[in-house]
Amino acid sequence: MRALSRLALAGSTALVACNAIVGFGELEKVTGATARPDGDAGEDPPPRDAAPAGDATETDAAKDPGCDPTRPFGTPVALEAPVNSSSGEQSATFTADELTIVFSRRVDLFNESILMATRASRQEAFSTPTPIDGLTQGLSIDAVGVPAITADGLMLFYAGENADDADIHVASRAVSSAPFAGPRRLTRVNSAQVEVYPAVMHDGAELWFSSERLGGITRHLFRSVRDNIGNYEAPALVSELKSSNNEAGVAFSADGLTVYFGSQRPGGLGDSDVWVATRASLQAAFGAATHVPELSSAGADYPSWVSRDGCRIYLASDRAGSMDVFVASRP
Repeated sequence: MRALSRLALAGSTALVACNAIVGFGELEKVTGATARPDGDAGEDPPPRDAAPAGDATETDAAKDPGCDPTRPFGTPVALEAPVNSSSGEQSATFTADELTIVFSRRVDLFNESILMATRASRQEAFSTPTPIDGLTQGLSIDAVGVPAITADGLMLFYAGENADDADIHVASRAVSSAPFAGPRRLTRVNSAQVEVYPAVMHDGAELWFSSERLGGITRHLFRSVRDNIGNYEAPALVSELKSSNNEAGVAFSADGLTVYFGSQRPGGLGDSDVWVATRASLQAAFGAATHVPELSSAGADYPSWVSRDGCRIYLASDRAGSMDVFVASRP
């Protein structure tokens, strides 16, 4: 069965039937780059602790009252149209100012479309989403889905499917007003098995994704650290967050010290729930993961993006019957 199907948007039980992109598919971000001979994205990266580009505008900052970062998130609320529709949406990620959104929308039983929309301020609705074209150009890809845009809006990561396999690809642009171009497969990151749900820290220092490379169809989180010339190194299992169940869907705090992720491990409320873990530094391992009940439901829940100030988290959930994009805010 084709991997990019309705089962991708209907919860993790689909994994027993379908194998690639969106049964557990989603992505996230990196900074502006140029193509390297090996197909990876190369750049002159900022230091690992550097702040990401594309911060919120002063106007938005003045309107935003902020939040208490020690408080739990409130109840997730579905985004209104034109982002959510009757088709099914997921994998919502943003530029750092939260004014550009990129997400997946189901087209039919086997395909998704990667869409982009903008808004003038966080207090306004998004424009009508439009498809991002050219992501399969020159590549042997049957379908694409589950995207993630970088903080500066110049890099787009996504899963590209070929038959029953899926790999992580990236396209780039020089300025945010230009179309994405030069799509390529990240050769060092991918394996002969399924790789989906990529997520990049706000400063691009680490690329995470979900993979079946340990065998079978159970998907676990892997991490690739960006080297000093902008390429992502061979990935390693995030062993401290591994369970015997599926993990997929990742959202980082701006400093990279807190990670939210989706997991089917015991102790949740249902299908895939939201879990959180923290670490003392970028070089340290994460501590034990804890369940986040206020973000979880009896359905499938996949975190995808946390705002720079930590006040809002976006996730995909089918708690209302179909997969939609939700946002939860801290008071």
